[in-house]
Amino acid sequence: MRYMQDGNLARVLNQPAIPHELPEILLPNPDDSAAERERKQRRLKQEAHIRHQYNDLSRSRRKAVLRMLSIFLVLAGVVGFIVWRSAKVTEMSFLNAGLKRQITEFKKQNSLLQDKISGKSSLRMVKEAAANEYGLQKASPEQIIMIPASISMPATADEELADLRGVDSAYGVGDSMTTIEAWVRGH
Repeated sequence: MRYMQDGNLARVLNQPAIPHELPEILLPNPDDSAAERERKQRRLKQEAHIRHQYNDLSRSRRKAVLRMLSIFLVLAGVVGFIVWRSAKVTEMSFLNAGLKRQITEFKKQNSLLQDKISGKSSLRMVKEAAANEYGLQKASPEQIIMIPASISMPATADEELADLRGVDSAYGVGDSMTTIEAWVRGH
């Protein structure tokens, strides 16, 4: 339990220092023979050659890894471009399909409107509307006025209206002409 009293502080040693042996320094020994020195030099040359081969292999491995990585990045870019292009083509086809659907709807609406217009502009519908809404009737034989072909028509529209009013008043139908003229201008 002594460590609890000292806490985490280092203790002072009262023991004498243990002597450690110093490593032997390899100095050339004059007793070594020339053959021993040659063996050491060959061994050092072999180790240097092995280190050189190892460095060459590691360089070639790095180059191969960089090549593979660059090929992978190029392939990933090409695949990404193809996928992006396919997505754009799909998006455009959806837009085209939507536009075709809208065109079809517009054509249906157009045909319905044309049917309504043709129904409203048919002669039968015009006669029915004139009879029902405005109370117009077919003219009786007494109401029909024949204008002789020898009467020349005036050159301008204002003169024509003035002459027609005069003709109408002569025949006693001037009020009907003004009524029709007022109705045309009102609509």
